[in-house]
Amino acid sequence: MGKQYNKILKRRRRAAYIAKRKLAVKELINESSKSTKAKVSKPRAVRKTATAKKEKAVEKKPEPVAEKAKPTDVLGPKAVKDAAPKKEKAEAPQKESKDSAES
Repeated sequence: MGKQYNKILKRRRRAAYIAKRKLAVKELINESSKSTKAKVSKPRAVRKTATAKKEKAVEKKPEPVAEKAKPTDVLGPKAVKDAAPKKEKAEAPQKESKDSAES
């Protein structure tokens, strides 16, 4: 229980210290307010008159992009024919027997 009691004492000391500090600050403010200096008045904020609405900025349309180059344009017709893989005959899928489908 000693530790908890120490916490209570600590809180009381802290609260007393803060209260003393607040009083000291208030006294300083009261003393300094007696010798007031002339305050400079701040200019009041002036509302600006409503201006005419600006026209919406016209968005530029993007310029048309050139078509993509085809391999024949870059490599030539012969190179493309040579590089093209030859198509092999696709084997027909084998039909499953009736026996395998039943099990």
